[in-house]
Amino acid sequence: MGSIFGVSSRRQAMVSLLAAALALSACGGGGNEERQAAGADDTPAGPLYPDYYPAEYANLIDAARSEKELLVYSNVAEYNWRAILDGFKRKYPWIKVHALDLGPTESFERYYSEVKSGKRSADMLVVAAPDAWQRFVKNDGPEKYASPETDKVPEWTRPFPGVYTVAIDPMIIIYNKALLKPTEYPDSLAKLAATAEADPARFRNKLTTYDSTSHSFAYAIHWAAIDHGKMGGWRTFEKLGPYTRPETGGSTMLDKVMSGEYLASFYTSGITVFPRMKDPGRDKILGWALPKDGVPMMMRGMAVTSGAKNKNAAKLLLDYILSHEGQVNAGKGGMTPYRPDVADSEVPHETYSKISTAVGGEQNMVRIGYDPRLLTDYEAFNKRWADTFKAKK
Repeated sequence: MGSIFGVSSRRQAMVSLLAAALALSACGGGGNEERQAAGADDTPAGPLYPDYYPAEYANLIDAARSEKELLVYSNVAEYNWRAILDGFKRKYPWIKVHALDLGPTESFERYYSEVKSGKRSADMLVVAAPDAWQRFVKNDGPEKYASPETDKVPEWTRPFPGVYTVAIDPMIIIYNKALLKPTEYPDSLAKLAATAEADPARFRNKLTTYDSTSHSFAYAIHWAAIDHGKMGGWRTFEKLGPYTRPETGGSTMLDKVMSGEYLASFYTSGITVFPRMKDPGRDKILGWALPKDGVPMMMRGMAVTSGAKNKNAAKLLLDYILSHEGQVNAGKGGMTPYRPDVADSEVPHETYSKISTAVGGEQNMVRIGYDPRLLTDYEAFNKRWADTFKAKK
């Protein structure tokens, strides 16, 4: 007899087994632990910097030669970092980069705590958390460093002195292709809500998204979606609420959609999904879409910290990430480069311009920026969000 999903229990079991195997194959990366890039050798690869850099940039490199280690706090997984740090190591082989995947909230809190107690802390922060960055700027957290790449990147990617953007990543819809009919594959929040409402028993607790109350990254996504209004605002969220069980992490959402615990997830970070789509067999189960009723685009901020022990090495890494080569390598790691001179053909996944074309222009993209209301709206917004989603489990 068929299950309520319209597939046999045997098929459900096969989906779960394949998903489990794929999850095990992906276990080599991620986690809140120290990561260090490993280059092929210790020979610098090509010119150390572009020819449009000022002549005195050589002095920065000389000053960085005594700085052997670089500590980065981030909410970026090892597999997303890998291509960037491998490329950086080929240019500056004496610098060992330790990039900790701590999460958006802990990255800042740990830095504040360590600096206050006089302990060694991060030389650089790479975090997607717009409200936390605003507080960091008010606390004079960033080193006010002006990169020689400043004029090469869009103005909107450099919101404060010393604060730049690693990448701008889309929040996408993912779904289990084996458990949904092709006519049910969601390409917008409106369609996902309508499909769930048409079969409420089947979809109850079968959708997921980031828990807005759990951390800055999640809150900023949902706040921006509501503020933009294009996705239907609270009305759409209220339709999705009875069917949604929130999670705190993108990898968890991805794995549970793969296993069939959830049928779909909305506003999952593309940085989590894109690199793992190359796993053998994953595309047979997992589908994804850019929501055509509006794509939230998360800016992943970065800055050298004012308390950095190795400021010169940190500046080299920041400049490398902003460079054309660095942006291409960000794309190779599943992030979404935004530099206009990065061609779609240079990266295996998405670029900002490619997404803009796919959704019909920037007017259908919601750049999650650094609006001061993110700070003032936090409590009221998350109370309503919790009432909409958590109270209806």
